[in-house]
Amino acid sequence: MVRVGALVLLACVLCGCVTRPTADAMPLERSQLSDEAVVLHYVVVAKNPGETELPMRMVSYRLDIDGRRVFRGTRSAEATLSRLSEHSIELPVPVRWEDLPEGEARYRLRGSLGYTLPGIFFEALFEAGLYRPRIHFDLEGTLDPSALRGG
Repeated sequence: MVRVGALVLLACVLCGCVTRPTADAMPLERSQLSDEAVVLHYVVVAKNPGETELPMRMVSYRLDIDGRRVFRGTRSAEATLSRLSEHSIELPVPVRWEDLPEGEARYRLRGSLGYTLPGIFFEALFEAGLYRPRIHFDLEGTLDPSALRGG
């Protein structure tokens, strides 16, 4: 157990020279409708201000409407965040009509994006579950279900 702790400590020290990425969420203007549900679309923009490429991993996210969870999901980020760059990840959020209030409602989308540092050492720590860095995002706003329904 002491060796595992030493490896995690070493990873944290080595990671100290890498600039931490950031993530911001924003709504997209499109949605898909069916008789049973609406699929809202959000986007997370991950930014890498550093000089080291960062392989992105899973995105975990949830949507609460008026304080009640209506969706929780996980998807692969499917990209490497190049140095000094940004990458957009679209997050579909299916919501049943019955889970939406009649009038305007407050929503909160929050989640995290996992990433790892390049190299076999960090890959092994990530796969073993010993070192899994994450960046978080949080977005709040209002949603008008009647507008989504078409009036």
